[in-house]
Amino acid sequence: MDQKPFVGVWMDHRQAFLFWADEYANIDSMTVKSGYQEEGEPTERLAKPGPSNAGGGVAHASLEHRREEQLKRYYKRLDKTLRPAEQIFLFGPGQAKKGLESVLKKDKGHRARIRKIENADKKMTTPQMAAKVRQEFGLPRT
Repeated sequence: MDQKPFVGVWMDHRQAFLFWADEYANIDSMTVKSGYQEEGEPTERLAKPGPSNAGGGVAHASLEHRREEQLKRYYKRLDKTLRPAEQIFLFGPGQAKKGLESVLKKDKGHRARIRKIENADKKMTTPQMAAKVRQEFGLPRT
């Protein structure tokens, strides 16, 4: 994929859809999965009942720690992937975009390239996401 200067990122904690665009609205897309596990989802290993997790305290703390580590790795992968971008537009439901923003802002180069952060519907389709990116960067419709 040729690197394009504009990137729109629709994201939640599970995945990010990246839409790389040039000034002619040529768009390449890619998906980055997080591996993040929401509360209430089945775990890979089921905890056995016992004194260490009877109240859920130790098991819950361990699960929270694992989730935090998954998100850190996810944000770092996105940070590395977004390095060539000249302008970055983050959008999506929830707080994942704010988590990525805080990672990006640690790098002075990225800080200046964040164009906008906006809430967006969780049920957006891929064509709707791409259209939103074109609109945000003022690119022609294809």
